[in-house]
Amino acid sequence: MELRNLYLLHGEERFLVNHYVAAITKMVGEEKTIFDGNIPVEEIIMAAETVPFFSQSSGKRLLIVRDSKLFATGRKDESEKIADYLEKIPPDTVLLFIESEIDRRTRSYKKAAELNAAMDCRPLSPSDLTKWLNRLFKGKSINGATINHMLRTCGNNMLTLSNESTKLLHYCSDKPDITIQDVNAICTPTLESRIFDLTKAMGAGRTSDALNMYRDMLTLKESPIMILTMIIRQLRIILLCKCHAEKHAPNITIARELNIRDFVVTEALLHGKRFTTQDLITALENCQDTDIKIKTGLLSPEIGVEILLIQLSIGSPGS
Repeated sequence: MELRNLYLLHGEERFLVNHYVAAITKMVGEEKTIFDGNIPVEEIIMAAETVPFFSQSSGKRLLIVRDSKLFATGRKDESEKIADYLEKIPPDTVLLFIESEIDRRTRSYKKAAELNAAMDCRPLSPSDLTKWLNRLFKGKSINGATINHMLRTCGNNMLTLSNESTKLLHYCSDKPDITIQDVNAICTPTLESRIFDLTKAMGAGRTSDALNMYRDMLTLKESPIMILTMIIRQLRIILLCKCHAEKHAPNITIARELNIRDFVVTEALLHGKRFTTQDLITALENCQDTDIKIKTGLLSPEIGVEILLIQLSIGSPGS
């Protein structure tokens, strides 16, 4: 990674943001100044113009500005000023912006992009995420099915995956390969993964299993409203995958259209075989009815979701 004197990091994947910040800090050295929030542009420019106090191996000083909103709407005049300054940063200063909000139409963002300083830290694509995980497991044998199972179990968050990968490497330190059984033994399932198993139990008519899974989630302090929201999301994915498949769309096309991984489509279609399209529509209507009853105070969230699970399990084709 070549050291520049301007960076604009933005995007949802905080693991990538932190990775780049650590790499830049390592190249520059320890002398740095950090500003947070809507700091006046004049202060940023003054700090950038200040000569470094200490001699660094790089001969530079790092200035980090977090969530300034200078690359979004709302600070037009100051945004214009920073746009004018970006090409004038002294050679001994590295100016690093970390922004939660950006607007690509602003002149400040366009200038940063023109200077090749804008770095979009968006979540990795499915293929890139798989390659990254394979690099983490270098030295161990792990097949695609196990990678996919880990992603379904742990989710797509890179920080979570990094931590779970470390746990797996320690757990499997005395063996050459990592298996699905190892993932099940040591990795912590996300709420989304638990919801997938819950809806699978409902679809199979396993009411007792579904209720036990739900009560386990409550024990883990998961919100009943969030659980309901995730059930609705899972049922919608199954319905949408089923509708696309009925039009003979290949799995890879469905995954791209719905912005989900290929294996999620495969599992959703297998799950969807238990239901007609009307079954899924009715289930979603029941979810909406439960949501309304909870929000209007007719049912408590805990009891409302429990009743819904019983209705959906009893009414499922597998019951």
